[in-house]
Amino acid sequence: MKLYYAKSPLISSDIYPMQYGEQQCDNGYFFGPAVRNFYLIHYIYSGQGELHINKKAYKVRAGQFFLIYPKQTAYYKADDHDPWLYRWIEFDGSFSEKIMSVAGFSHDNHVINDDNGVGDALKKIIDLGWTDFETIMSYFWPFIAALTKGKLLTKDENTAETYVSYAKNYIRSNVHKRISVSEIAHFLNIDRSHLSRIFKSICGISTQQFIISLKMEMASQSLKRSGITIKEVAGSVGYDNQMEFSKLFKKHFNMTPTQWREQKFFQQSINYYE
Repeated sequence: MKLYYAKSPLISSDIYPMQYGEQQCDNGYFFGPAVRNFYLIHYIYSGQGELHINKKAYKVRAGQFFLIYPKQTAYYKADDHDPWLYRWIEFDGSFSEKIMSVAGFSHDNHVINDDNGVGDALKKIIDLGWTDFETIMSYFWPFIAALTKGKLLTKDENTAETYVSYAKNYIRSNVHKRISVSEIAHFLNIDRSHLSRIFKSICGISTQQFIISLKMEMASQSLKRSGITIKEVAGSVGYDNQMEFSKLFKKHFNMTPTQWREQKFFQQSINYYE
């Protein structure tokens, strides 16, 4: 099994890779049930298996690839006699949902047949191994082009998706401050209740939940640095009160910032169901 993380302080907010890898699975190897916090595509290069998501089972074979959306519970298992070799890429960004829709995915359709070289484009990313972020992006965009078959992607003004995209960008740009839903709505020049409604409809969580989740995820990254105090980490994501920050952090990760920092391995892209 190989696993690589994409690291850079410079990230496009539209769509960007976070980790990628490959695995030749053993007979009957399974993963989950688990919830991903970001978008995740697996491409099957050989063998076969099953994907279980939204109470629906998919038979997936070589030449097909499947998508797991953020906050979805998924379970997948290699065949007992013909286990799959898959390569995967995990990504995020405010335009990811739109791009996946153009590619043909939906919350009712998680598996697609490859007829445009998606597998070849993904393999080129995996073959990079550890490399700089800029190089990864130069291979990531051809992968996106293969997914969408070169279809034009536009951010139409005054649509619900556009408002949510702009709201997410605003939150990311101001994550170091206190952010209110009313403030975001004012920035977008729309009603607060309307923003709350469309945000929950598109993202599956409330605007406030998204704000807190993003702050906690960013704080968890900062906690990896030994030279910064927990109080400084709290301040970097807009919390002057360390106790308030610690309470929210524990609620999000089920452990205190101190306990999180003491871990030898950080993996915040997966939440397991017990």
